[in-house]
Amino acid sequence: MKLTNIISTCVAGAVLMMASSAVYADDIDKGKKLAKKCTGCHTLNEGGKNRLGPNLYGILGQPAGKVKGYKYSKAMASSDIVWNNNNFTDFIEKPKKFLKGTKMGYAGLKKATKRADLLAYFETLRSENLRKVVAGNATDGTRVAEKHCNVCHSFEKGGKVVFGPNLFNMAGKPAAAIKGFRYSRALTNSNLIWTDDNLLGFLANPEQFLKGTTARFPGLKTAKQKADILAYMKSLK
Repeated sequence: MKLTNIISTCVAGAVLMMASSAVYADDIDKGKKLAKKCTGCHTLNEGGKNRLGPNLYGILGQPAGKVKGYKYSKAMASSDIVWNNNNFTDFIEKPKKFLKGTKMGYAGLKKATKRADLLAYFETLRSENLRKVVAGNATDGTRVAEKHCNVCHSFEKGGKVVFGPNLFNMAGKPAAAIKGFRYSRALTNSNLIWTDDNLLGFLANPEQFLKGTTARFPGLKTAKQKADILAYMKSLK
């Protein structure tokens, strides 16, 4: 595999961090009402018990199939999914289509607006400590970038294309937009915008997030690392 293609994926990851979608109180309220349907099988409170399904508090940003004490399907337990905004809403739309072999019996939530509302509510199901981590620290993010990204990318204004594209001021930009860099076909045809959610999902597991990507970066495993590098990228203006 060409090193340039590997870098393109790294770049994509870093770029993603930048544009976030607005969430309003009424979206959360609507999502909370929708979540009542979930309580037939799940608890949603911190420290809640597993029922027919696992406790769902704080699942966003966490690997799938890891709630202690719950017996998952083989498909879920071995999926390597890390729950982000994209795969969460895709799963809720039609669980058995998204993950063949899941024992989730729910038929799915068909309306995109309702899925967005439910997601907005689930984003509130975090402890205060987790919310602080998700906010990120730009200074700490520079250290994460130095360790994981600088070998492939430059970050300063006017920086050179190395093995991957320059990542300065990429917030809110479409994927594969840097002229003169040869991106993978999957990324070129993805129509992705590098939003916070897309970046965090990509950085967690590139190959799971974008099938066909040539990136071989194994992913950042902690929420703090991802949040910190996100904060750093947003500071590059």
